[in-house]
Amino acid sequence: MRRLFITPDRITGDAIALQTREIRYLVRVLRLEAGDHVIVFSGEGQEYVTELVFDETGGFSLVIEEAFEPQRESPLRLILAQGLLKGEKMKFVVQKATELGVTSIIPLITSRAIPTVEENRETLRIQRWQKVAQEAAKQSGRTVVPRMHPFMTFEELLDRKEGAGVILWEDEPFPLRAALATLGSPELLTVAIGPEGGFSEQEVANAQQNGFVSAGLGRRVLRAETAAVAVMSILQHAFGDLG
Repeated sequence: MRRLFITPDRITGDAIALQTREIRYLVRVLRLEAGDHVIVFSGEGQEYVTELVFDETGGFSLVIEEAFEPQRESPLRLILAQGLLKGEKMKFVVQKATELGVTSIIPLITSRAIPTVEENRETLRIQRWQKVAQEAAKQSGRTVVPRMHPFMTFEELLDRKEGAGVILWEDEPFPLRAALATLGSPELLTVAIGPEGGFSEQEVANAQQNGFVSAGLGRRVLRAETAAVAVMSILQHAFGDLG
């Protein structure tokens, strides 16, 4: 059944008024007709079975037939702090991290991050990545959309770290599998992955002083976006619901 994301503030009664772009998507793109059913998800855990109806005003709306809360989210609350990447790479990481069940994503400003951060464009970039997360959640059947945090400096991340912490560093001989064995069974985990140039030695040292475990991924140096997918998969397999 087709899925559609609707923000919780718009789901207040038995019927959901549709916006023009949503009508276009359902009727013109998906070619649905009155009487067809659509799954609506709010991004906060709830889903609704709805029927597409042609209302009295001459437009389409969705009438809620059933509400439920399916259990499809990982038991691991996973926060990804990703060093800013160039071009479409950040979009790729947001999309794949959403599919792999992360709870939230922090765009991280580090000493070696190449993309420049312009204050007047930061909000637009966050909104764009949040939309990517919404689409990825819709495609992958998630009931919760990960939160895109505002841009954060590395120092702010250390001050606000939640749960256990792992920082990936290409020069670290201590393997990730060994690092995971030191964490026990975390329910909340923050993982930091660097930009194209990786983290500096000083950043890694500061992270270790603030409770992060430094770990490496083996002899090969992975691209930042590849490392993100690999690490999210490993962590969800070890502590979450993957595999």
